[in-house]
Amino acid sequence: MSSNPVDPNTALDRLRDEGFEVEIRDQHLLVHSIPYVTAQKVVRYATLACLYLRQDDQVVRPNSGHGDNHQVWWTGEYPCYPNGTVLDLGIDPQQRDLLPGFPVRHQFSNKPFGADGFPEHYSKVTHYIRLIQNQAKAIDKDVDARTGRVVATQEGESVFHYPDTASARAEILAISAKLTGRIAIVGLGGTGSYILDQIAKTPVGEIHLFDGDIFGSHNAFRALGAASLDDVNAKEPKTEYFVRKYELMRRGIVSHAYFLDTHNVVELTGFDFVFLCVDKGDARAMLVKHLVESGIPFIDAGMNLKLVAATNSLIGTCRATLVTKAKSDHVSDYIPMDPDDEDVLYQENIQVADMNAINALLAVMKWKQHQGFYGDDFKPYNLSFGVNLMSLNRGPRLQVEEE
Repeated sequence: MSSNPVDPNTALDRLRDEGFEVEIRDQHLLVHSIPYVTAQKVVRYATLACLYLRQDDQVVRPNSGHGDNHQVWWTGEYPCYPNGTVLDLGIDPQQRDLLPGFPVRHQFSNKPFGADGFPEHYSKVTHYIRLIQNQAKAIDKDVDARTGRVVATQEGESVFHYPDTASARAEILAISAKLTGRIAIVGLGGTGSYILDQIAKTPVGEIHLFDGDIFGSHNAFRALGAASLDDVNAKEPKTEYFVRKYELMRRGIVSHAYFLDTHNVVELTGFDFVFLCVDKGDARAMLVKHLVESGIPFIDAGMNLKLVAATNSLIGTCRATLVTKAKSDHVSDYIPMDPDDEDVLYQENIQVADMNAINALLAVMKWKQHQGFYGDDFKPYNLSFGVNLMSLNRGPRLQVEEE
């Protein structure tokens, strides 16, 4: 082995210099127009793709233990020898979208005999290209993946300030792309702040925060993360505080440092989805009425905890209720909207961050099911977790197809 290993950052330039049609898309390296032989002994062309992760402005080496490896994906039929028998590249059918709008059909797992892997991406992709292309050349000596064509790399304007390598490593970028749109979170107390934390880590385009309260010490003990004493003493609006915290990671978080009422609730019109995290029944009723009439899907989150004097302990539940254009007839059964139906948790001012977190996660996971990110076998529209019973109950199912 050379004492001067190849810089992994130079692999892309080297591939381009040699005339390969290369493209970087969603943290993947794509090499287009690779000739191969089909089972019908015909030469066709397809695209090879592999992970191309960046960390600290450096390309992660294959087999570095940071998520990249020696495997690649293939968009065409399974490559064959000139006589139509299949090459041994590791047969693993992968009929799915690897990236948004980029379907693949196979995943290959092959490396040079006696080697642990590849030092950089140039040797990785050329290893597979050579194995596949040589068979096509036996049929037509003039075919070559080095077409000299230049592909315009279009990464797109990501909402994140740095790549989402977690989704790339897990191979779920195409699934994560389902989490899009303009989202509103009404109420930035404990539950709302945990919802924000989860939504901020998805590729949704905009997250609008509505709350007229000031961030104080009681919020610090209920919200995600650790607020400093300076944060508490700043007395800034909750929405401004959370924008400042999360704009370190992403763009598109918008502060609305005021409460919604009958005069400005129309501002929710045009959102793709709304999370309601309010603690007053009359405010909730006003918001729910507007969203139902506007056909805007939303989830209402709430808690009901109380102190049991006999045991000196807390019991109760947290709830997440999904309402859509196709189903809203369950609203009065699950969502408290009378002025005296304020959640007991807020009446007693009990600080319970873990229940806030569970409440938020129920809401976010239900939203992700609604978006098609998670499977949803039972399609319940209400989820309720009882802390003293440690049980999760599912509410009504939709009996008709969603519009």
